Amino acid sequence: MLLDDSIVFDNTVFEINEDPIINTIDTEVAKITTIDNFYKDVDGVIEQLPKMPISLIWKQPDNNKTFIDARKVYRSNMSGTILPYAFDGSLNKLLSNIIDFPPERMDISKEFVVNCFSFTEEFEPFFKDNWYGCHRDEHTNAPRNGIESTGMIALVVFLNEHYEEGEGMNFYDLPPDMPTNIRCKKSEVKQIHSIQGKKNRAVLFDSQFPHGQHTPTNQFKNEMRHTQVIFVPLY
Repeated sequence: MLLDDSIVFDNTVFEINEDPIINTIDTEVAKITTIDNFYKDVDGVIEQLPKMPISLIWKQPDNNKTFIDARKVYRSNMSGTILPYAFDGSLNKLLSNIIDFPPERMDISKEFVVNCFSFTEEFEPFFKDNWYGCHRDEHTNAPRNGIESTGMIALVVFLNEHYEEGEGMNFYDLPPDMPTNIRCKKSEVKQIHSIQGKKNRAVLFDSQFPHGQHTPTNQFKNEMRHTQVIFVPLY
């Protein structure tokens, strides 16, 4: 054997479940859809996470000191390393059924992108008065075949083995002209809905809907929080 199989990134495990459990919530701002049993082999997906390099994404003085906000990315840049969820059309079909949009006009991102977060005791007091990570996904999507993008949806997949009660994802009600910040005062930003984290649960929403992680317990003081993100420009 020339290479230990245990360190090889297995790109065969990224298959979408053909019969997931779908639930749509209509908040006062926009709709949110949860998709449970998203991957056929979520344990196989989770096993790939330690094989990926990690890079910090926020240039803040306390990142990697009192907290770590980072990202892992596997780019499918060769014909032999394609990721099934991006190329076999299954995700296009699933999303098309949910949002009633032609699947051929979706340009699904072709990378396996995982956000990583953890914090120390020194950072824990921050959560008492602040939301962490409240943001809109601001992307500039290039025209495709001369057609301008009409918007973008986002999909977040929870990839931890378990989640304590309350751990998950928040959505906020902000005026369109109000800028978001990675750190927002709870007294100034209204939380309108929270999705409970659950292994192999995906959350689908308009990328302009202000959102962010919800970490009210100390679970991620003791382990890394892993969430896959998939961006889907619409044309």
